[in-house]
Amino acid sequence: MIEATMRRHVLVTGSTGAIGLPLTRHLVERGHAARGFARRPTPELRDHVVGDLADRDAVRRATDGVDTVVHLGAYPNSADFINALLGPNVVGLYHVCEAAVEFGVKRLILASSVQVTTGHAQRERPVTVEDGPMPINHYALTKAWAELAGDMYARVHDLSVISVRIGWFPRNTEEARRLAKSAFGPNIFLSHRDANRFFACCVESPNPDAGSSVVLQAASRPVTIGRMDIGPARDVIGYEPGDTWPEGLPFPID
Repeated sequence: MIEATMRRHVLVTGSTGAIGLPLTRHLVERGHAARGFARRPTPELRDHVVGDLADRDAVRRATDGVDTVVHLGAYPNSADFINALLGPNVVGLYHVCEAAVEFGVKRLILASSVQVTTGHAQRERPVTVEDGPMPINHYALTKAWAELAGDMYARVHDLSVISVRIGWFPRNTEEARRLAKSAFGPNIFLSHRDANRFFACCVESPNPDAGSSVVLQAASRPVTIGRMDIGPARDVIGYEPGDTWPEGLPFPID
């Protein structure tokens, strides 16, 4: 349980999703006030708004009165840009950022993805943020744009912004089995427990200051050579992974 001075009123978009739902529970357990936003009611959370990210007024209602936003809501896979990605991943992001400015949100946490760096060749060291984005599909392109948008909103509107490149987060047994068969999957794995740890650190850390933004990479401990450099996450927000593949999953993989 956190100290009262660290208590935050947090909006979690995508609060019924694979990351969002357990995160809302985790934040409440740590003593924060959590509000959910999704296209259906958020289980076990009395404070929630039902709406679509493309609905500006619904996003504004959800943001009014919070000091921290964890923006997880998005179409989560590679798909047609116009018909699937544009609404939630581009228009929705714009609505969330604008609402954060309008209602005086202090900390904005934006979900990016390891897919932003998929185009980098395998190497004998982790990919760093300084290596730059190299997306290979339109989903990853929307996430690269989210990172740039976060930086702009921090500089122009004096927000504290963290963009989180989420590692391979298996949402079910089938996805976990695909990860296990991948040559690099266990080294970019993010467990469900570590996702909670990471985003709690994002909510509670004093860093970065208002007017500043940072891109951090979120992964569990690698099995061999990490694909994602998580050193800055340790330094900036104090994140320390607790799991190594296949630990920290809430479902079986066998």
